[in-house]
Amino acid sequence: MELREGLARVRRWARPHAPLIVLTLLVAWWATNLHHRGHTWGDDFALYLRQADSLFNGDVGRVIADNHFNVDNAAKPGFSPYVYPWGYPVLLAPVSRLFGIDFAALKMVAVVCFVVFLWFFFAVVRRRMAYWPAVGVVAVTATSLYYLNYTDYLVSEMPYMAAAAITLWYLDRLRDSQPLDAATRRQLVILGLFAMCLFNVRREGLAVVLAIGVAQLLDLRGRWRTVAWRHIATPYAAFVGGVIAVQLVLPSALAPRYDDAGLHQTWRKLQGPFRGAFATQLGFDDLAGTGLLLVFLLVVAGLALRMYTSATTDLPLAVFAIGSMIAVGTIPALADRYLMAITPIAVYFGTQAIVGLRLPRDAGRWLATAALATITVAHLTELPSTVAAARDFNDRGLVVEGPETDHVQEAFAAVRRFTHQDDVVSFFKVRALTFYTDRRGVQSDVLEIVRQRSDFFLMRIGMAGGQALVTDAEATSMAWTEVWRNDQWVLWRLPLYESP
Repeated sequence: MELREGLARVRRWARPHAPLIVLTLLVAWWATNLHHRGHTWGDDFALYLRQADSLFNGDVGRVIADNHFNVDNAAKPGFSPYVYPWGYPVLLAPVSRLFGIDFAALKMVAVVCFVVFLWFFFAVVRRRMAYWPAVGVVAVTATSLYYLNYTDYLVSEMPYMAAAAITLWYLDRLRDSQPLDAATRRQLVILGLFAMCLFNVRREGLAVVLAIGVAQLLDLRGRWRTVAWRHIATPYAAFVGGVIAVQLVLPSALAPRYDDAGLHQTWRKLQGPFRGAFATQLGFDDLAGTGLLLVFLLVVAGLALRMYTSATTDLPLAVFAIGSMIAVGTIPALADRYLMAITPIAVYFGTQAIVGLRLPRDAGRWLATAALATITVAHLTELPSTVAAARDFNDRGLVVEGPETDHVQEAFAAVRRFTHQDDVVSFFKVRALTFYTDRRGVQSDVLEIVRQRSDFFLMRIGMAGGQALVTDAEATSMAWTEVWRNDQWVLWRLPLYESP
């Protein structure tokens, strides 16, 4: 009887969620089949995995010290934080412990996080619009080749999106049919801890604290004299307490510093890079000019409409999106992926602009659904050929050009063989070098810095970018000793540097 009732409950739950269930199953299949063997030279993954492994190895301090050395001795010291927030390494740690450097297994963390994001983001938008437009908003992101392809990288965007959606969903849940301050103290503590977890995946997650504050301000209108201030402060106390507790155990920079960072960078990106990133994440690389301007105006119109009609529910969402965009925009680095958690929210507001059109018989929502379905179908036309190409790549036994390719692994083996653990090796991707060889390094394309700070130099033969390119004759003139070579790499021992 209990089993029958349980199955009946599952059926009742699954029936209205059938489209989303099918969509997420397809997303998991598409994403997994888009994965390639190996990993690119983008070496954020190397520091994430070193941090993850340190949680089991008990050498957190050593990992931080090694990367501190790598960053301080680079030609551009601001190229990396000394240590990333620990949220993503915590997710990677058990997978890395069980499977080692198995990128097929490690990339599944991103797939799971993407699916989690889709479900919780659907819950967020479903609270604000009819069922089919809500499905459409999620489907546009779920089928975007940009998002699916990013499950092929070990970066923190997918975990950040999942943590953001969960936090926003829980904030909504606490405000469902009641003001936020009517939630229990336990619930407010959980909300603060969710915000803390988001902040410990990516630092721009601090914007969710602003969103919580805005929600409280909206809910407290007209009741300031009866406010229980300790109750109001509970989520912030939980957030701060959680951040301090994590910092005591797993320290990382609370406000990373980058050379030339600031609001001027955000303004500069809004003039161009962010626009292109938005178009690409929508799934239309060629969207530009008037077409892109119309899409932006649609998003702004939807935002303005919702601020006029439903600010109580949507202002916190807008504050999170805009706040996190401003925060991440201050970083000098140009990376489209920094907007990945923001674009779906922009799609939501653009959809609300169409839904809000005053058309007979509530036709706005069906027009919006049709528009989103058209975008989704356009995405689907790209997927079969892209999946087929990725599967063909793997079937031929190929590996993405990066640290997992055979000639690179041979070079790393030579570093381990011919250098001592205390030696400093110059290399164009120093975090990857340290991860694979356990050697500290210097990342520079300035020859004098290489000579001054390195004991060895592992050079990619013929590669002019990202490293000092040295000929055999030049190496001989500087009294460098060749200790190993293959057709792609050469490893030199450098003499003790003497100032000219």
